[in-house]
Amino acid sequence: MPAVYVAQSPTQQEWGSDVGISKDLYKVGLAEADGEAAAKEAVDALNAEKVCGQVDWLLIGTKDFAIESEEALIAKLADRQKMIDPNYYPKLKGVRGIFKVNVRNVEAHHVIKNTMEGKASKVPKLKPKDIAEYLLSAVT
Repeated sequence: MPAVYVAQSPTQQEWGSDVGISKDLYKVGLAEADGEAAAKEAVDALNAEKVCGQVDWLLIGTKDFAIESEEALIAKLADRQKMIDPNYYPKLKGVRGIFKVNVRNVEAHHVIKNTMEGKASKVPKLKPKDIAEYLLSAVT
């Protein structure tokens, strides 16, 4: 079962903020093998290939998921999240799978999840891991 990964690039997020998209940009992709090691290798490949012109991609979340291709994964996630059109922004260099995350939706997701689990229902201070969990839950 291949691993779905979520990666972030601080430089990419700064660029997104500068051009007015959002600073909350994340790359979602599919590793060929299962496990966190395969996802880490996929993120290392992003850095080696200088995807979107960036070399500082960091793995922030991974989950094994049965899906046939990265295109199917991106299509499934694009139904729920706003994907940045790689043809509209030349800086993306045709790379698909860059998603703009609405932080309010992530906060609401965690508040509802905590409430359903019987925990305190206050708005959490979000970490990259929380956003990765949100994106990975949107895929499944």
